[in-house]
Amino acid sequence: MIALSGVALFILLLAIGVPILFVIAAVCLLYLESAGMPSLMIMQRMFVGLDQFIILAVPMFILTGKLMESGGTLRRLIHFALTLLGHVRGGLAQVNVAASMFFSGITGAATADVAALGPLEIEMMKKGGYPKDFATAVTISSSVIGPIVPPSIPLVIYGVVASTSIGGLFLAGVIPGLLMGLSLMALIWLLTFRFKVTPQPRQPLREMLSAGRDALGPLGLPLIILVGIYGGFFTPTEAAAVAALYAFVLGMFVYRELTWRHIPRVFLESALITAASLSILAISNMLSWIFSIELVPNAFAAFLLSLTDNVYLLFFFINVGLLLLGCIMETLAAIIITVPIFLPIMTQLGVDPIHFGVVIAINLTLGLLTPPLGLNLYIASAISGVRVERIALVNLPFLAVLIGVLFVVTYVPQLSLFLPNLLMNN
Repeated sequence: MIALSGVALFILLLAIGVPILFVIAAVCLLYLESAGMPSLMIMQRMFVGLDQFIILAVPMFILTGKLMESGGTLRRLIHFALTLLGHVRGGLAQVNVAASMFFSGITGAATADVAALGPLEIEMMKKGGYPKDFATAVTISSSVIGPIVPPSIPLVIYGVVASTSIGGLFLAGVIPGLLMGLSLMALIWLLTFRFKVTPQPRQPLREMLSAGRDALGPLGLPLIILVGIYGGFFTPTEAAAVAALYAFVLGMFVYRELTWRHIPRVFLESALITAASLSILAISNMLSWIFSIELVPNAFAAFLLSLTDNVYLLFFFINVGLLLLGCIMETLAAIIITVPIFLPIMTQLGVDPIHFGVVIAINLTLGLLTPPLGLNLYIASAISGVRVERIALVNLPFLAVLIGVLFVVTYVPQLSLFLPNLLMNN
């Protein structure tokens, strides 16, 4: 009875547009009241959920992205991508994807990509003759690469929940992230046959090298993080702090576009994003705790295994279920709630937790592109002025390709495990 009431309350509050943070809190309060437990349990479980050293990496990576955003990174990344790809078919759309891949690899967050790069990328493509709805669809589709390549905030949270190597997860996301970007570029090459746009002139090698040298600072950040972790110089949490310091020095003293006047705004925006993210993370830990004491993971595992013990079929069911869940639930909350349920099943059947983490991250991140609650749809709509429904419609081919990549990564585990096995076992 409590379970049915909780599910009904969850669906009702989501349907009327209540933010997911308050939806989960209401469901947890209903459970505590029904079970005769004190409501203060929520505060205690929220604290426990955040009382982990590795969680400090989240605000540090968010701060890194904001420092890079204000420190002259965007212009350099777009210029570098333009010199490399501006002359090919669909050049400006290809530049959009490449720039998003570069920038997302710095912030680790898809929403930061759309908010920071979106205005520049959409305006650039619009001036180049592309329809605004197409430009917006390209922008939001390329943004979901960020949570897969290092540094990745969803993979950090998965690593915490699954007690899995963060560094291994970062390495595991590299090849799938590149595959997502290259697949989007191939689709753009096919779709832009119908657009009468003139590619940019091919840039001379000297200009490419100059632009690459100018963008070397931000492009080197993911490499510094991975080398630092696997070289034993710092932990993943310390890597996040090093990344923030690196971004500050780069913007303030190398590019000299970050000034002391920018710092209060950078810290304020970082604090607001951090507060929103960690609040969802904390309250989701409460719901995960309720599931554990009610033995929901055990019951769900028994149910799935009663249907089949074929790992391929289970992966299919889990992927479909998570794709639907990602449409209505924020990514970090979904990771906290679902990983304790699904991970024991998959590890029992021999699935590597690192591989499963990449599958989970790709799957739930695609929820940012899908209605009714795909956050990037709404951010992009506010930036471009295109209706959410129109963006979602034009984005369907891109979403289909990304779902295709998800299933390729799911059923070819070596795509995610090649680099961790190569570098972690030597």
